[in-house]
Amino acid sequence: MEKIRRENNWNIPNALTVLRLLLLPVFAWRYLIGDNSGALVVYLVVQVSDLLDGFIARKWRQITSFGKLMDPLADKLMLLTALICFGVRGKLAWWVVTLILGKEALMIAGGAFALRKKIVVSARWIGKVATGLFAAAVIGMLINNEAAVLGVLPQALLYAAVAVTLAALCTYAHNLLRKLREAKENRSS
Repeated sequence: MEKIRRENNWNIPNALTVLRLLLLPVFAWRYLIGDNSGALVVYLVVQVSDLLDGFIARKWRQITSFGKLMDPLADKLMLLTALICFGVRGKLAWWVVTLILGKEALMIAGGAFALRKKIVVSARWIGKVATGLFAAAVIGMLINNEAAVLGVLPQALLYAAVAVTLAALCTYAHNLLRKLREAKENRSS
């Protein structure tokens, strides 16, 4: 009988992902009590740890199923936490929060559906651009909360991120539908 080899999830990249998840309520707390500088520091730690986690996982081949699932989830939850906090403090229109929340729900539902069909739709460059724009917008909005030195730039970055993330959703949907069609054709052959 063949032994099933268990994956070791205890590594530095996964620890950094867990740290990012633990920092979500800290970010919200600091921001909602009016400590914008503290929230900015937490957000920067989250962003740097995200970059480190990906670099270390690839460099030392520590990519795990846990990391594949939790790393993007931590990113999405951080973004949603920041957007909800901005909405609560009146710095962002609720329609933006609702739109991004809906987009993420559609992506999760699409991913779950694809997984059930054993189809993988990889991330595209456009999603990474949207993530970068959102990160820059959140940082800019946190800086502007202290002193509006950046003017309308953070809002412009935010709306650009929204547009790009909607384009990413369309790209994802197109690729998912194409792969579903290919899978159906392969079964028919």
